[in-house]
Amino acid sequence: MDSGELQNTLKRLCKVMWEANVTNPITYVTQVSYLIFLKMLEEMDADRQQNGNGNHRTLFGSFKVDGEELNFSPLRWSVLTSDPDNERMLRTLRDTLPKLSRHPLLSQGARAIFQNAAVVIPDGATLRRAVDIISPIHFLAEDADVKGDLFELLANDLGSQKKAAQFRTPRHLIRVITQMVDPRIGETVCDPAVGTGGFLIAAYEHILLANTSPEFIREKKSPYGTSVQVGIGDRLTREQWEFLQKGTFHGFDGDQDILRMAAMNAVLHQFDHSPLICRDSICGSEDRWDEVQFDVILTNPPFSGARGDAKRSLRVEKGDKYVLFLAYALRSLRPGGRCGIIFPNGMLFGDTGSHLEVKRRLLAEFDLQAVVLLPKGMFEPYTPNPTCFFVFKNTGRPNEKVWFYRVEGDGSSLKKARKFGPQFRNDFPDLLAKWP
Repeated sequence: MDSGELQNTLKRLCKVMWEANVTNPITYVTQVSYLIFLKMLEEMDADRQQNGNGNHRTLFGSFKVDGEELNFSPLRWSVLTSDPDNERMLRTLRDTLPKLSRHPLLSQGARAIFQNAAVVIPDGATLRRAVDIISPIHFLAEDADVKGDLFELLANDLGSQKKAAQFRTPRHLIRVITQMVDPRIGETVCDPAVGTGGFLIAAYEHILLANTSPEFIREKKSPYGTSVQVGIGDRLTREQWEFLQKGTFHGFDGDQDILRMAAMNAVLHQFDHSPLICRDSICGSEDRWDEVQFDVILTNPPFSGARGDAKRSLRVEKGDKYVLFLAYALRSLRPGGRCGIIFPNGMLFGDTGSHLEVKRRLLAEFDLQAVVLLPKGMFEPYTPNPTCFFVFKNTGRPNEKVWFYRVEGDGSSLKKARKFGPQFRNDFPDLLAKWP
């Protein structure tokens, strides 16, 4: 499969859902994702059995969990989809899919995908049409880039959830911020508003590239035509690989459906043993994660909405959500740690009590290294709001100077119909060249 074939396949799947009146983007993306991941599970199970030297235990057997016998055999893709009764196939899927969240052999990330899972495909005929599209694809045989593109394209549809300000962060902007903050092997990385996991994936790929021999670095095309360098991490030791896959990345989000996409991306990129937790990072009662600090924080918090029940440890009682997320970063960044965070321009000019208090603390106790103003249209087609991002470091000392940079173009048309190409102004290479 190439990227074009991939896009056509996803369009067909989404069309199946639309024609069955499953039209909410979060809903139909979630339903399609369940099916794709279920197909992948059978392929992974078969691969492990083939390479397991006789010690493999199938994922699709019976297991005793908390005193209850759970049978996952009906969820084996080839078994499920061979049922000639479409309605019975749908009932089986509805009854057994949520149980995968308790599967003892699945990773934390894989279990998170099925936490509180609900199959809302309306009828067996719709399910049959969807599985017939998916069944011929052998995902394990596909290039890792193709599988990454698959969920990149699925995540793209989630950007239409404007009511929750769940704007999809442009991936080329994520890569620029990640390069400036420069997460390194051995450091912990957190996104407290993780969304579909874009920042965590960029940090993962950034660390791999930094630890790859030159002869193994290659160029790849993203689904949107831009080129990026990718590495394989051949210089990492076994211990470093272990930490990268299990201890480096942390993601929090209050929306379980959105978190599923982050979990699927984590599985595809092999850091699915990392904590991906459904929780509110800024409001409500405190939990154990509020006591943890990180070396790197990378995030694009929600732009809209205000809360009056901020966590006590943030030292701000109420305010716009993005202000509270800045307070979160100030609290949760380790000494010497770095942060890259996106804001609406209201962060620069806001004069409410919470705006002023959090900015005062930022300048008194941290090194605000860069304020980068982004062009209008950066978040089209989701919002025309002007935006910026900050890069800062926890030094414990008052800020001395700030570097300002205004980006006029990002290599795209900056219109609702987003197009990329050399004919469009792109200031990002100059930004990165001047940053050191």
